Amino acid sequence: MVQKSRIRVGTVSFLNTKPLVYPLLNKEIETDIALTVDIPSRLAIFLSRGEIDVGLISIIEYFRANPSHASYYILPDISIASHGPVQSVRLFSRTPVQKIQRVALATNSRSSAALLKILLAEKYGISPAFTTCRPTINPKTALYNRQDPPFDAVLLIGDAALRHLDSTDYSVDLGQAWYALTGLPFVYACWVARKEANIGDLSQVLIESKARGLAQIPEIARIEAKKLELPETLCLDYLQHHIKYDLGESEIAGLKLFYKYAVKNDLAPPHRSLSFTSS
Repeated sequence: MVQKSRIRVGTVSFLNTKPLVYPLLNKEIETDIALTVDIPSRLAIFLSRGEIDVGLISIIEYFRANPSHASYYILPDISIASHGPVQSVRLFSRTPVQKIQRVALATNSRSSAALLKILLAEKYGISPAFTTCRPTINPKTALYNRQDPPFDAVLLIGDAALRHLDSTDYSVDLGQAWYALTGLPFVYACWVARKEANIGDLSQVLIESKARGLAQIPEIARIEAKKLELPETLCLDYLQHHIKYDLGESEIAGLKLFYKYAVKNDLAPPHRSLSFTSS
């Protein structure tokens, strides 16, 4: 008898993903999934190599995928998005935005880096130099505790950004800046599958996990706040009021506009389209 292979699914370790996968991590749902937990940039690599079948990946990686190498589609009804301030995708700066000349980008996400470059060009009209930094950098230490810091601003995402709120003289919430520019939600990540993968009823499993997880947000906030050493009130407010988990018409419109800006600013190749599965 041939044993059925497990569906290899990759998810992100950030607080904002927990309502989508908490029931899976706790094995509340019976399913045949091999779950990998990592940072967004590494999940994108795993998916492109075929080391996982489905990944919760930064949306820019969907648009950057080479169709001849890895053809993807987006699973329905689920995203990590914001409709205004997101809190956890933030540019920390020691100068006003218009005076920024050098920016350090945390290496653990690529959609946020692309979004920042778009906003700096389209909203603020500047084109600073970019470098990279470790995701655990302390922006206050990096920007203020030396006479000549190597950059003027730092982009942090996820739990690290939440940990350093209000730590610098100036900051930009990228979710808020995008909404002010476009009037649309911003989608940071989606469940993305390789087209050749046989994922069976995984879409419905993930939708069920999302529904259960959203109902457990107070519990998730309480547990994760202790792990992250963050205030429980901050975690609860963040998950309930700043992160959105649907993928409806307005989110898709935001995705399409983001892609247009990405192409315009040479951040993604042209002639890509959104491909969804309906089941």
